[in-house]
Amino acid sequence: TYFSCIIGSMVYFWIYDFIIFLFIIFFFPFIWRRIKPEKDYPFDWKERIGLYPEKIKEKSIWFQTVSVGELFSITPLIKKIREKYPDERIIITVTTKTGRKICLENFPQIKVFFFPFDFSLIIRRALHLLNPKLIVLVETEIWPNLLRFARRKGIPVIMINGRISPKSFSGYKKFRFFSKKVLPLLTEIAMRTEEEARRIIYLGAEKEKVKVVGSIKFDQAFSLSKKISPESIRNLYGIPEDKRIVVFGSLHPGEEAGIVKVVKRILEKYKDVLCVIAPRFLDRTNIFKILEDEKMEYGRRSKFPENKDCNLWIIDTYGELNNFYAICEFAFVGGSLIRWGGQNPIEPAAFRKPVLFGKYNWHFFEEWKKIKGNGGGIEVEDYEDLYTKICWLLDNPEEIRIKGEKAYRTVLENTGATLRNLEIIEKYLQV
Repeated sequence: TYFSCIIGSMVYFWIYDFIIFLFIIFFFPFIWRRIKPEKDYPFDWKERIGLYPEKIKEKSIWFQTVSVGELFSITPLIKKIREKYPDERIIITVTTKTGRKICLENFPQIKVFFFPFDFSLIIRRALHLLNPKLIVLVETEIWPNLLRFARRKGIPVIMINGRISPKSFSGYKKFRFFSKKVLPLLTEIAMRTEEEARRIIYLGAEKEKVKVVGSIKFDQAFSLSKKISPESIRNLYGIPEDKRIVVFGSLHPGEEAGIVKVVKRILEKYKDVLCVIAPRFLDRTNIFKILEDEKMEYGRRSKFPENKDCNLWIIDTYGELNNFYAICEFAFVGGSLIRWGGQNPIEPAAFRKPVLFGKYNWHFFEEWKKIKGNGGGIEVEDYEDLYTKICWLLDNPEEIRIKGEKAYRTVLENTGATLRNLEIIEKYLQV
């Protein structure tokens, strides 16, 4: 009967709530280390349990992002909303302190909070205080209690730039019995590709709610590339025109030792090359210890001009990686030579740079397939293969130019998703 179906669905949510409760209890010491009060974030822990400073009086558009990459990707979209609908109040929730810092730097006029734990009592309070009229989840943000209580309050929830990598799909399939109860609670779903649309429908999303709009990360990268002048960047850092730059961007701790060995060999072979390493996680990087163990000289961006004349720079600051993508010959994008799934390969492509990427690339599988398929990227098997491919490119500058143009063409062919996502959001602003 209808009543028994409702009770059956509720049991799944009760079990989920119980699991979240146990997770918070058992992992509290670890959680507390990450959310305890600090000078810059004294109310972090309160916001995580839905205790926001005050109730927001005007109805708001609530954007939820997990990673810094997601935050950057929606920057053009939020700017367009603010230009077209200046009276609309926007709030953004983030999960990391780095995300909050970057968000406040980019959007000082927008209220930014930490996302609450997805526990029923906490979510109900958060919905009351944040007072959204629309919730926008960026990428595959599936929070069962948020969706359940938003539906109860009649608040539409849409997912934009939705993605489900092949590896994620394998994991989600194990919980299809639950996702079939949760995904129908989404009001509308904008996926990046046809394949990802098929995956989310299989997991339980209602077919008529799913649209394919492309990836907004192409728009974000293209927009950023138009704002950065390579000549100005070289002047800013004092890098002469005849110095060739190779970037190793967004490296994960598990890759750093292997990359350092590659860099050491490159610098021994090519005296006109400057290698630039940008660790993904500055609070967890081992790069400095590895370099000291290898007895390698390096310049540290945060301490320039100290050791600035070295042929190896470490970018230990936030927000500068794209400057180096703009002036490099080509870039290796990290997270892809370990079983992480890769970081964003679109950014160097937007600057007409060939992209080298490891074989573990499921987080950006569709984007990478397009870049590589167009001839703008080179996939590498391991560190030895990476070294070989880098040497080949450095010995063949015309190939760098050709592949860079092909990478850029891929970006141009895939822009437009921001406007398509905006059209979806607008439907709920005009009600």
